[in-house]
Amino acid sequence: MRRIVLAALFLAPMPALSADLAPAPVEPIVPVTPFSWTGFYVGAHIGYGWGREKDDLSRSAPVPADSFNVDGVLGGLHAGYNEQFSNNIVVGLEGDIDLSSIKGSHTVIDAQNGNSRLHMTNRWQGSVRARLGYAFDRILVYATSGVAFGDIRERWNLFDGDVVGSSTKTKVGWTVGGGVEYAFTDNWIGRVEVRYTDFGKSRFRVAPDTRFKAGFHETVALVGISYKF
Repeated sequence: MRRIVLAALFLAPMPALSADLAPAPVEPIVPVTPFSWTGFYVGAHIGYGWGREKDDLSRSAPVPADSFNVDGVLGGLHAGYNEQFSNNIVVGLEGDIDLSSIKGSHTVIDAQNGNSRLHMTNRWQGSVRARLGYAFDRILVYATSGVAFGDIRERWNLFDGDVVGSSTKTKVGWTVGGGVEYAFTDNWIGRVEVRYTDFGKSRFRVAPDTRFKAGFHETVALVGISYKF
């Protein structure tokens, strides 16, 4: 009899203990929202450009130049808008404007009048371009092409420093390239881009009896940072 009473007293609290050991509530799983490239953005960039000046000076004067290398640093601002579609395709429009130090020169050999030098300088350039890319969440791989514009200054001077003459033209050409962007945060985006640009040719007059056509093309490698609104 005593054993039956002790067993009853031992088992009596078990329902309450079972209630105290109820499973803890499960925290809900919050889904991760994928990054969206849609929106306006502004930014800055810097890079290095290299290419060639091409002219027909040898056909308009008794001294040849024809072609020489140009290079330099450039940098500026860009702004644009992207629209991302459900299949990860990103379409956008972007414009940029740069200050440029791209330049080069070539020795003009003249046995009668003495040697001189032809200089080409690009002081500014810009473009308006369409962009088409594919987004891997926060990584965007894109191609870009559009209209490019910039100045070309041709200057002819003697080796003693005297300037024979100079002429400056604003040219409109075309540009094409591609790049990769990465969104570090929802607002800050880094980029690497490479573009080829051809500014075409214009007629220059650097002396009363010296007229010729000249232009230049370049390849530019850029790095930049953008802020997306």
